[in-house]
Amino acid sequence: MDFKITQQEGIQLVGKLVGSTVSVDYTAMLYEQPADNGCFLSIWQDTQIPFGKAGDPTNSIIGNERTGSQVFDQLTTNVPYIVGWGAGNTAGTSKPNYGSIGASVSFTPGGDEDSGGIVTGVSDQVSITPALVSANSIVATFDSLDGNNPSENGNWIGLWQGSTIDFDGGYLEKWDVTSTNNSDSQGLNVTQAIRSGSTYTLAYASGPNKSDIVARVTFKTSGY
Repeated sequence: MDFKITQQEGIQLVGKLVGSTVSVDYTAMLYEQPADNGCFLSIWQDTQIPFGKAGDPTNSIIGNERTGSQVFDQLTTNVPYIVGWGAGNTAGTSKPNYGSIGASVSFTPGGDEDSGGIVTGVSDQVSITPALVSANSIVATFDSLDGNNPSENGNWIGLWQGSTIDFDGGYLEKWDVTSTNNSDSQGLNVTQAIRSGSTYTLAYASGPNKSDIVARVTFKTSGY
């Protein structure tokens, strides 16, 4: 079945390093309530996210506005750092789930530094794309962050009819991601047939909670 992608979205982090201070601007998912969902930003002295390891420090997202900023200061200079966006808490607790990181921005000594000594971070985000769409199945490709083990970290994919999603379930179908590779493809068998001339949205969650969604793609199937 032919289809056309009409919209894609993921968590966006933009960061600057000035001396021993990192400033990060974030854009959460559309219609998300990041504070209510337990989203957070954390920083590690590392070159990639060490999934499952607590950052130091960790800043909870304050307020449910889609955009905002956080700073991390008193950092050691001339060493690599990476900031990650956590999708939520460990299920049933108020503790950050450090396996749910769904976007990052990294800083390397001697990186992209301007004349004022400001280093611009390198951003990365999760994405999902339909590769094949049939009446009773979808093949989706996904790209999560380096170091992520989707199966171990409870990643899942959901399908909604229409162009919007919610963060409290409401999906037509849900599949656990079975791969241990951070980038892979997965076949998704559907119980409700995909209709021609209709709009659907696939979303990728970086943790097991219903609100752990960090990427989505909307597509429209062609008519007969």
